[in-house]
Amino acid sequence: MEGCMSSLVKYLLFTTNFLIFILGTAVFGLGIWVVVDEPSFLDLFDKASEQLDNESFNVEIYTSAAYILLVVSALVVIISFFGCCGAFKESKCMLGTYFTLILALFIVMVVGAVLGYSGDLDKSIKEPLKNAMSKYRDDVTDTNDALYYYKEAWNTVQTEMKCCGVDDARDWGIITEITWSPDTANKPLGCCMVKQDGSDTTQQEQTSCRTLEGNPDNSVYYFRGCYTMIKDKIDDHQNIVVGVAIGVVVVMFLNMMFSFAMCTMVK
Repeated sequence: MEGCMSSLVKYLLFTTNFLIFILGTAVFGLGIWVVVDEPSFLDLFDKASEQLDNESFNVEIYTSAAYILLVVSALVVIISFFGCCGAFKESKCMLGTYFTLILALFIVMVVGAVLGYSGDLDKSIKEPLKNAMSKYRDDVTDTNDALYYYKEAWNTVQTEMKCCGVDDARDWGIITEITWSPDTANKPLGCCMVKQDGSDTTQQEQTSCRTLEGNPDNSVYYFRGCYTMIKDKIDDHQNIVVGVAIGVVVVMFLNMMFSFAMCTMVK
């Protein structure tokens, strides 16, 4: 294969796929870390779901995310490997395989984007969270009781994520029908473990916090809802996500064209 344009296509295809190979390997390592270091509250919800005889809280959408990350990153590594080697060795076989794989991935991404955009976050995330919240019992201490794991899970997730309730802290007085301990408390201990200034709370402050009105605008404690906080972050970074997605699609399309062009140039 000779000529300035041919060399440009070759090195562009090699460079982009080499960078994608490095990024894919990094993401694969991140996926392994997520699987090994699975958040404790997911494990607690899972244990509770196994022990409940009636309706359970489905955590598969969360626990399967890490495995999806692993599979996708592995595919990206394999595809970029074919792209790198095919461009470097000028192999028609490898370039043809690369073109076929990336075309299939391109179609899957487009279909997935359409299905994901049409998804209902309230139904898939918010409603299951509120169902799990309704099972919270503050006075459960028996570790053999499935409800104990819901209690531990909610306290853990709210402490780690610095949030309270689903929409906001007032959910605890609306959704749950429980006997609180102490009697005047209206939210779990997990809402009151950490202050917004980063300091840990004392036992007296925790008791006082649990009796406060659950105003999400509270300037001392984290009374914003866990779902609300996550959704706001997604909305705040939506333009970045869309921009990155468009960039990925453009790179994939150009690489398809480059690989096709190289296949026709290679003798």
